[in-house]
Amino acid sequence: MSTIENGKLVLIKKYIPDIYIDLRYATDNNFTGQKIYSSSEAYLCYGTVRKLIKVQDRLKEFGLSLLVWDAYRPYEAQKKLWEVYPDPRYVADPRNGLTAHCFGNTVDVGLVTLAGELVELPSEFDEFSSKADRDYSDATEKAAHNAKLLEKIMEEEGFIGYSEEWWHYSDTEKYELIK
Repeated sequence: MSTIENGKLVLIKKYIPDIYIDLRYATDNNFTGQKIYSSSEAYLCYGTVRKLIKVQDRLKEFGLSLLVWDAYRPYEAQKKLWEVYPDPRYVADPRNGLTAHCFGNTVDVGLVTLAGELVELPSEFDEFSSKADRDYSDATEKAAHNAKLLEKIMEEEGFIGYSEEWWHYSDTEKYELIK
């Protein structure tokens, strides 16, 4: 029986079939208004997917599921995002090297019910304002509760969040990327 190396890019849906995927940069429904990705399939490193499986299983206890908005991002796509929105608070400058999403261990996620209905969260995905930060003081009580639940479970399963975007999580482990 062969084993998969943690750094191997794998299709998330193959390992978490009940996860919801809305890869925004594969459509024009994103802050650029342009299609950035040529595929709507979401990939991450196998080691990161193994952690997301645990997150997904724990969320089911609350009647919730992960919704993936972004995952592995090719370097060319990162360059295009920077060209459209060169603000380092929200888009990493590719001239500084590979960015978190380019390593295949970073994911942008929200929450939906098990039936796929959106739950209240602090802001829309890729909202570039104070509503997106992890302060939650400008969110409703329910939205803050949902974001904090996501944050708690993600952190307990080995992810760290980015302070300016409540949806952005990186695996605390980095893997040698194998495409």
